Amino acid sequence: MKFDRKTKIFVYSEPIDMRIGFERLSYLVREEMGKDIDVGDLFLFLGKNRRRLKALRFDGSGLVLLTKRMEKKKGFMNVRDLEGQIEISHQELELILHGSVLRKYLPTGRMQFKDNCHGAPTSVC
Repeated sequence: MKFDRKTKIFVYSEPIDMRIGFERLSYLVREEMGKDIDVGDLFLFLGKNRRRLKALRFDGSGLVLLTKRMEKKKGFMNVRDLEGQIEISHQELELILHGSVLRKYLPTGRMQFKDNCHGAPTSVC
């Protein structure tokens, strides 16, 4: 799935049942997130068991659905760790896809990163 830096990345605010597909995910984007699926933004959905992630995006000719399953026991972050934030940066997406956990907001409004380095911030590892 290829996209540029102008692509916005949104995270659905609740864990989902990972058996749902294109139609239900599109419904969640349109009706519950209030977003237009056809503009090319990327929408992330985290599973209830924290081991799976789905990404949905319209690429100009149709919907693309990407699924990732973490092999490590830890899994992905819990979507509730985002504390209501629904838009994330490209850097935050990369960290999520590699198993890092986005935690609480810092006073500047950005999030603190915690990766698999025994709880140390990523800049320390």
